[in-house]
Amino acid sequence: MDYPKSVPSVGLLNGKFVDENPVTGQVGSLISSEWGNAVTDELLNVIRAGGEEPAEAEHDQLLAAIKAIVRDSIPPEKIRTTLADYGITDAYTKSVTYTKAEIEALLKNMSALPVGAMVPFPKGTVPAGFLEVDGSVQSAATYPDLAAYLGTAFNTGGEGAGNFRLPETRGEFLRGWDHGRGVDAGRAVGSWQADEFKSHTHSVKDSSSAGNVFDSWVYGDTGNGVTDDENLKTNPTGGIETRPRNLAVMWCIKAWNAPINQGNIDISGLAANVSALETRPRGLGDGQAWQNVTASRVSGTVYTNTTGRPIQVQASITTGAVTATCGGVAVATSAYHASFVVPVGATYSVTFGSPVNPVWSELRA
Repeated sequence: MDYPKSVPSVGLLNGKFVDENPVTGQVGSLISSEWGNAVTDELLNVIRAGGEEPAEAEHDQLLAAIKAIVRDSIPPEKIRTTLADYGITDAYTKSVTYTKAEIEALLKNMSALPVGAMVPFPKGTVPAGFLEVDGSVQSAATYPDLAAYLGTAFNTGGEGAGNFRLPETRGEFLRGWDHGRGVDAGRAVGSWQADEFKSHTHSVKDSSSAGNVFDSWVYGDTGNGVTDDENLKTNPTGGIETRPRNLAVMWCIKAWNAPINQGNIDISGLAANVSALETRPRGLGDGQAWQNVTASRVSGTVYTNTTGRPIQVQASITTGAVTATCGGVAVATSAYHASFVVPVGATYSVTFGSPVNPVWSELRA
């Protein structure tokens, strides 16, 4: 596309259109049909290429068409899901999502110390995730991993169902298991061994020779004419036990498998809190359910709430009055129905005015 320079009759000046000038006599440029049609066709081609339908009254179609052509010519942004999409070699090919089981497995492996490992600590404070190895009884439900590892190896009887016992290390030296070497034969892992001296003798000299020169003496030898006690022994020396030099530490065992940091739950504290919740005073209906006790109740008979929890009593008949007492006090006298709460340890009774369809229900554990 260009000015119609090849058409002499157009009247271009310096290659461009000019207006008529009556003063100077300059003739205005003419636009030939050939060139005008060519320019119009070229503009229409752009408009159509941009998805527009040419309209004579519209004056912004060329702009809209150019924007559309530019927009469509640029490929949409690719969604990058790997390092390779950014030109970086992928070093890890695992899916970006993990299952709950995978996350739990990863958390368990964050600590290189396995459950059941024993560690000596130079202070009397048990670290998070550990228990003191003190021969105590623990709950398998609270420490399932440790229970699975130790099993019943250190149980002595009386631990109770669902419990297991820890080894006892307080005041004890630990010794490597012989495991077939023959130095400490016949021992099982975890077995206890009392202290013992290795068999040995001490020589004793008699005083039968003159001049403070002592000869060896054998019991029963009468050649020197000296009689000595057969229970002859050296003077005692030492303390109450045989031991090497040592440093007192507290042995602890890894009790549960989770990373140890400030964000962790103290499982020992949690277990104590749960136990406290189980023994707390509980509201009416907490852990209780309605029970139809009609078959085991007799009208006018006094019963005692021995459940350890408050209970609620509801009694009704089809015809007649219902009278109820609690702790010797009348709490209800009504036609057809009575409902009342019985505190822990209180007595209660229900008297039906007639035997027509009685129903006696209690909200209790």
